[in-house]
Amino acid sequence: MRRRILKLIPLFLFACKGIRSSCKLQSDLTEEQKKGIIQTAQMLDYNNTQLITYTSFKKPKEGELMPFVIQNGDEDYQIILTRYEGKIYALGSLCPYDLETDLSEGICFGDKLYCPKHGCQFDITNGMVEGPPSIDNLPKFGVKENEDSIEVYAPLVVPKKIVPQYHFRDYNDQRKVVIYGGGAAAFACLTTLREFGYTGEISYITNENYMPYDRLMMSKRIKATKPEDFFFRKDKWYQAIAIDTHLGRRISYINNKYNNTYVELDDSNKIAYDTILIATGTDPVHPTIKGIENQPVFYFNSLDSHQQLKEKLKNINDLSIIGINTMSLEVAQTIRKEYPNIKINVIDPNEESQFQVQYGPELANLVLDLHVEKGINVYENIKIKKIEKDSIIFKGKKKLKSDAVILFPSTVAPKTEFAEVSDHQFEFDTAGRVKVDYFQRTDIKRIFAAGSCAHTYYYTNGTGHLGDQWQACYNQGMTAAYNMLALNVPWHQIPFTYTEQFGKVLQQTSSWPQFDEVHIEGDLKKWDFIIYYGMNDFVVGAVGTPSKQNRVAIVNEGIRCKNLPFMSDLKNGKYSTKDIETAVRKIKKSGCYKNTLYKFRYDIVPEYNLWTFRDNMSTFYFPYDNAEISAAPKMKGDE
Repeated sequence: MRRRILKLIPLFLFACKGIRSSCKLQSDLTEEQKKGIIQTAQMLDYNNTQLITYTSFKKPKEGELMPFVIQNGDEDYQIILTRYEGKIYALGSLCPYDLETDLSEGICFGDKLYCPKHGCQFDITNGMVEGPPSIDNLPKFGVKENEDSIEVYAPLVVPKKIVPQYHFRDYNDQRKVVIYGGGAAAFACLTTLREFGYTGEISYITNENYMPYDRLMMSKRIKATKPEDFFFRKDKWYQAIAIDTHLGRRISYINNKYNNTYVELDDSNKIAYDTILIATGTDPVHPTIKGIENQPVFYFNSLDSHQQLKEKLKNINDLSIIGINTMSLEVAQTIRKEYPNIKINVIDPNEESQFQVQYGPELANLVLDLHVEKGINVYENIKIKKIEKDSIIFKGKKKLKSDAVILFPSTVAPKTEFAEVSDHQFEFDTAGRVKVDYFQRTDIKRIFAAGSCAHTYYYTNGTGHLGDQWQACYNQGMTAAYNMLALNVPWHQIPFTYTEQFGKVLQQTSSWPQFDEVHIEGDLKKWDFIIYYGMNDFVVGAVGTPSKQNRVAIVNEGIRCKNLPFMSDLKNGKYSTKDIETAVRKIKKSGCYKNTLYKFRYDIVPEYNLWTFRDNMSTFYFPYDNAEISAAPKMKGDE
């Protein structure tokens, strides 16, 4: 049906309701953008389509993002025009993740468009989302370039975002996939399977009582929320693509015996599988604090705890947050905004907080000073003696009033207990995470693991990495799905994360969990900077504020393409961020992969195929399917 529509009209016509949100209006365009532009809108009589003709002396150059305005019902709606390999493309200009961020302020590398705030990536040739946190596509419009004008075809009511097209369940397809976990990796895996043509059975198991939800948003909104506000998709969507759900359940046993593979749940129900993803995440390790039972304690690691905290905040005057990291500071600033009458104390008993370990003392001091400026009390490196009913007492007899506690422990434990009682002992790291290779496979060919319960290896540099970042977990879930389908795609995406602290946005990209030196470019006090992190003179990551140059996106692309200078060269001024951008563009290795992969989704790698035929029964395997493989292979050059 979709192909039929596209043959009739050169644009996507989707029956979607527009979502009202802020966007740049014609009056907001700069004089330079208005100059030479003559806009005429002709309402076509067929298919509720409008034709907008632009006559301009300035057309978008290769990779340039040029904003233009069309009509969306009775309001203006901004789109972006850009050029790739000589051809003009027209896309929606609002990031689908928040429907507010203006993508015309982003940056293009080849056919890849980076969101200037969240780091989402989109394919400008078709609007397809390449990387999280967005899970929806951009609307794409028909466009024709004439010698002296550009014609854009768009629906009269423009959708702000497009839900990707998914394949429905084919009940003749007897393949079976089990996905265990309730986070980003589990959601990414099940959606990628359906998006890339898998029509077999999917059993989704989680110990929570909700379908997957956006944990990134939990720390940014508390007061006026309901659980469904955080859901990735509504329940009807899962029903439409036939996801068999088992909420509030745990796997107690995995049987991996040939021709009899199944998982056993805690209610003794057994579910057969051909391949399984373990994406159970982690649990906080409860700190030993005397008297902690005397006050209500919240861990903020689930939607249930989020909603319980919301109810508690209605009736308290003093709140203690123990632990300083990105999420705890986001929670502090959200409560400060939404509950201004609550006095907030942020406490960290460690010599160095998680935030300082992750970002270094320079940035940690900058952010913590901002919180103090906004009226939040911060106590670092101070030991807690005990917690009483209405207060927290420190060693040294200092006493703070407290009606409730939110705990952000510095250590977590992977939820992989079930894996230790199955008939095969997986390979674990010292923290209890399941070891996997570049393709998210464990040492059993058909069992995959992703997210924070897995110890994954970057294909980019061959280093071990813990999937503690939300975007990393999501990308690993996608990678697991690709390799369940025998597409042999390694985890190659470099995580791009962001945090917002009292209106100040920080972006981070990193391929290594540690650093031994930093280099600051810009002015910290003016919140206009990028901080490079290095290890053994190699650039391994960066943190910065959004900028017109999109500096963090440039470093993200440089890490992915393995084209970065040494830290010493950055420090002595030999190279700058602009030089990195020039070098990355020169080698022309940037671009989107998902659309190409989708075109070849049935061109599988035979040696990794888990099913002999598309419609085969679950007992048909290759003879060597149970063979163990190394969970930490070495890199093979530049494959």
